[in-house]
Amino acid sequence: MSTSVYQDSLLDALESKKRSRKSKEFDTLGTWDTRINVKINEDATLRTGHIVPHIDVTMIGHASVQGRRTYQEDRYCVKLIRPDLLYLGVFDGHGGDICASYCQEHLESHILHHLDREEELLDVLEKSLHDVNRSFERWYRSKNKHLSRPSSSGTTATVALIQDNHKLYIGHIGDSRAILCRENKARALTTDHCPSDPEEARRIKAAGGTVVTDSIGRTMVNARLCMSRSIGDLELKKYGVTASPDLKKMTIKHGKDQFLVLTTDGINWVMQDQEIVESINRCEDAREAADRLVDHALLYCTEDNATALIVPFGSWGKSEGPSGMFYSFGRSMTNSSRFG
Repeated sequence: MSTSVYQDSLLDALESKKRSRKSKEFDTLGTWDTRINVKINEDATLRTGHIVPHIDVTMIGHASVQGRRTYQEDRYCVKLIRPDLLYLGVFDGHGGDICASYCQEHLESHILHHLDREEELLDVLEKSLHDVNRSFERWYRSKNKHLSRPSSSGTTATVALIQDNHKLYIGHIGDSRAILCRENKARALTTDHCPSDPEEARRIKAAGGTVVTDSIGRTMVNARLCMSRSIGDLELKKYGVTASPDLKKMTIKHGKDQFLVLTTDGINWVMQDQEIVESINRCEDAREAADRLVDHALLYCTEDNATALIVPFGSWGKSEGPSGMFYSFGRSMTNSSRFG
């Protein structure tokens, strides 16, 4: 049997198996329906033996608002950097937007550089995040040679790479977040890097830094920074504020996973992870969901900039909407022209 005939037979078998299941069993595959003009990632489907939908970059929801601040320090990226690789990142700047803007402009080039040299995407993320921190330091110091001790702004970085529509890689520095919705439940994929964490505090103190609590209850490094890891913040690097990322790798289970959401702390400070998931689940597509989520943060009186990126997965819409109906991933995809 030729390769093309075998591939067609396997795809036909998967489709037939999906259509023949009873309602309860069909739910385990997700609510999307390939009969409604939905693309399948055929290569990934053949490799995994499970139907893998194609996640087009135009389907990804993104929204960012300045909110009650008089300035906007959040930055984000959403881009297909290779035919099989989506790149998403949120950068929540502090002390100005210079470092967040630098990461927005330059992290992609570091990722592309290491993609040509590394096979493991977690290594790509780790080296790229370290590199962008070092290159920012060189660039910033060259621009401020007249200062004997140039301080700098800093930023969080929560970055996701999605390979072949079913492999997810996360690199995380700071207190922005990545949350997965699986079967209507929020699953935290990142942990905030806070100086109140005993392990983080030990590292800071061992490097000669201090961890103090201010008058409004914030735990801070050297009475200056509310996080224990960041890109930038050059004057605090010698005190243990590292740019070393936490890394995570997982397989997207399109039959259970509804979406991935990346958020800055303008959302996280006023909404719990499950509240974020429930807000998104009330929406028909990811763009509407991103707009609704930042609006909710404003409604809940966030004092910070608020940014959200939302990637729909195979079980998008497998929850009851406000009218009690079930929205289908397939219907969302056929409406993707709205994103153009």
